[in-house]
Amino acid sequence: MQELGKFLSALEAGLAAFGLSLPPGAQEKMGRHFALLSLWGRRSSLTAIRGAEEAAILHYLDSLAPLAHLPPPEGPCIDVGSGAGFPGVPLALALPEVEFVLLEATRKKVEFLRRVIEEISLPNCRAVWGRAEEYGKIAGYRESFAWVVARAVAPLRELAEYTLPFVRLGGVFLAYKGPRGEAELAEAVRALSLLGGEVAEVWQYFLPGGERRQLLVVRKVSPTPALYPRRPGLARKRPLG
Repeated sequence: MQELGKFLSALEAGLAAFGLSLPPGAQEKMGRHFALLSLWGRRSSLTAIRGAEEAAILHYLDSLAPLAHLPPPEGPCIDVGSGAGFPGVPLALALPEVEFVLLEATRKKVEFLRRVIEEISLPNCRAVWGRAEEYGKIAGYRESFAWVVARAVAPLRELAEYTLPFVRLGGVFLAYKGPRGEAELAEAVRALSLLGGEVAEVWQYFLPGGERRQLLVVRKVSPTPALYPRRPGLARKRPLG
């Protein structure tokens, strides 16, 4: 109970600093997600962050950061490599009218996500077990999402191949990055262009405590060639660019 109180206090202070307000009950549900994460984390390696205040800032507030800068998405969203539900779960709680898909390749993590969706009641969210390289070619997923988000998944040159095939024309891919974001972007310019993306903006922000973060906003300006994504493993072994 004490840890939950610390979590909620840190989250509320961070939201105020960002000028964000959430729908009724959303913060409480984030607290329940954190409690489940803490419980499952004793058995599974879901996250390296254990402290309540640290989790509130580095996981939840960071996941919500785009809402302090961008208008809400006009259509469904997909979180590629969702892991324990970041950024997808906090975003789905903040945007209850938007459909979210949490795509994750590790079955144990998908089981956790499905438990979270059921226990905290997230009707606008579903967890899917599979690889981005496979789902990025399936009708109903390929070029079907207004926002594609990814956090702590892979370097941008590799990540672009996992994510841009999901973005519909005019939609955006949002890559959450740390201080190396601009360096990764410089390495990925050719890959982004090849996959139909164009850098719209690099937004820098600071989390409470001073950590510098960057949100890379990549707009989909042309269809992704049918060749991409390549078969599983190739994006990591032979990244584009």
